[in-house]
This record gives sequence, C-alpha cells and structure tokens, in this order.
Amino acid sequence: MELLVVIAIIGLLVGLAVPALGRVRNKTGSIRELAALRGVITAWNHYATDQKGWLLPGFYGMAPLNPLPAFYEDGEPIPADVYGSHRAVVARWPYRLSKYLDHDAHHLAIDSELSQVDECSRGDLMKKLYFGSLYPAFGMNTMWVGGDQERYGFMDSDMGGRPNPFYKFYASRLSGIKHPERIIVFASSRTNQNACGSGAVREGYFRLESPQWLGPQWNTQYDDTLANSSGNVSARWHDQSAVATVNGGVELVPMDQLRDMRRWADQATTSDWKFRPR
Repeated sequence: MELLVVIAIIGLLVGLAVPALGRVRNKTGSIRELAALRGVITAWNHYATDQKGWLLPGFYGMAPLNPLPAFYEDGEPIPADVYGSHRAVVARWPYRLSKYLDHDAHHLAIDSELSQVDECSRGDLMKKLYFGSLYPAFGMNTMWVGGDQERYGFMDSDMGGRPNPFYKFYASRLSGIKHPERIIVFASSRTNQNACGSGAVREGYFRLESPQWLGPQWNTQYDDTLANSSGNVSARWHDQSAVATVNGGVELVPMDQLRDMRRWADQATTSDWKFRPR
C-alpha cells in the first residue's frame, strides 16, 4: 500500500510538472524570439537611415524592375541571377537586410528554421539561399510598409500604359509614417509552403498579409493547420505573436488585437478599414 501511495504521489507530481515545464520552455522561446526581433527591427531602421529615409522594400527586383543589393553571410554581394533567371533570392528582403545584422542568419531564423533549411537544401548553396530568403522566422508587412512588387505598388502604369490605381499606396519613407508606435513591420510568421514538399504548417515565412485589403483576407477564426487563415501570422506563443513596430518596439500581441487594420496601414481609420484604389 505504501508503495502504491508513493507511485500515485510521483504520478501526480509528474502531471503537475510537465505542463509547467512546457510553459517555461514557451516563455524562454518567446523571450529569445523577442530579442532576435529587436535586432531585426533595429537593422531595418539602420537601413532606412542609410537610404536617407527610404524604407526597405519587402519584395522588389523582379523584371522589369532592377534588383537591389543583397549579401551573402560573408558580406559579399549576391548576384541577381544566383538562382537562375528567377531573382526571388535577392527580391525578398532578408538578404538585403543581412549586412545590418552582421550577416548572421541566426538573427532571422529560430533554430527549427535553420535546421529545416539545411535539411531541405542538402548541401546545395543555391537552394539554401533560396529557402533562407523564403523562410525567415519573421514575416514583413510588405504590402503597407516599404512596398511589395507582387502587390502592384511600384509601377505607375501597366504594360499597356494604363495608370496603375495601386501606385504607391504603401508607406515608402520613414518620416511619412504618422503612427510609428502602432504600425507593424515584422511579426512571427508561418506558411503551408514547405521546403521539403509537405503541405503541413511550418514556422517562418517572409511575407505577411493584412486582415483587410480590398476585402477581408483573414478567416474569422485562427486555424492551426492553415497559415493563410491569419495572413501567415503565427500565434506560436500561447495565442500571441511577436511583433515589431516602426518605432523599434517589440512585444507579444494577442491575435485578436492584430485584426485591427490600424496596426497594419498608416492610413487606416477603423479596425475593419479597407483600401479603395484611386
């Protein structure tokens, strides 16, 4: 009987300890991610300073636009055609920001992202560069801060010469942002695009989508299995996302608060604001 009582007590203690250990690990992970995110948003601001106030584009440099400088981990420039004729590696923001992060990939990826990129690259440097640019731990608010070529903002007209109603709808200069304390630049991200071919959700993706644009872009409920249900924003820290704002602040923000468009677009006036093209 005494042995059974001891076993029961041990079982009870283990049952209490395991959830507590999980919470400690989660807390430690979120602190580490916030520290890395603080370095990333500081680098982002340094880039803007070097560019006389112009903001880092989130995706820029596919034809017909000319690519911007991007850098290997050793600081050498990455050629625009490093991944064949497709310029995605240098068009995405991570390697353009790397020189302001001492060319250290650990600033842009949590450990699981680094291991997955290495595993799926299988020693191929070109694949490692491609996947590394695709899967940073933090996504960027490319549509509203800095601009995104795949979101139509950089060209003043289309190929037929017709005016582009989406031209320069995003914030392009640091001095032009009226609410730097609330506008999101980076946040914890995720995607269903997996380097190894699986459709399962994996943590880390370079681009975020806002809750609204011309209409709703997020589902009404966060879905653990579907990254675009929340615009690729990841609530991996107990239903919260690590967020960095224009003014350099970093914090954990609950997902329901991130549905407010005033956190995404400087011109937004209501939480459910939608963009109206000119």
